[in-house]
Amino acid sequence: HDDGEDFDALCDIEAINASCSAVFSLPEGKMMSFFGLVPEGHPLDVPNGVLGVIFYVYTFIRHFLGTKTRRTTVLFDGVANMIIASLAMGSSIFLGRKLWVIKELCVVCLSTHVINSTIWIRSFMETAAGNGKKSVKIQ
Repeated sequence: HDDGEDFDALCDIEAINASCSAVFSLPEGKMMSFFGLVPEGHPLDVPNGVLGVIFYVYTFIRHFLGTKTRRTTVLFDGVANMIIASLAMGSSIFLGRKLWVIKELCVVCLSTHVINSTIWIRSFMETAAGNGKKSVKIQ
């Protein structure tokens, strides 16, 4: 929160010493500029949450398109999905390690890492079953 006001995020839970606002303000909170992909302040220098929303919207759309569309659309095929899910999983590993190093608990981050892990496992199983040509049921 940049306007100098005292702000407590809903995910800052003092009882368990969790602070997502402290984590979101780290330099790693904007990975595009942190890794030098875009300069700081660039329109694409967005918070990780925005990248996550884009990823989850992609995943949601892909899920509801069905397997026929996945086979005929390069962006939604199994291999492309595996690459995209792997990028999300890699970011979760990188950010999870950072949280471990600084000994910070972030409930939102932890939830995101669990979701990304689940999506990655499902993508891996789908790709292993035949590049998205078969539907894999995970019970």
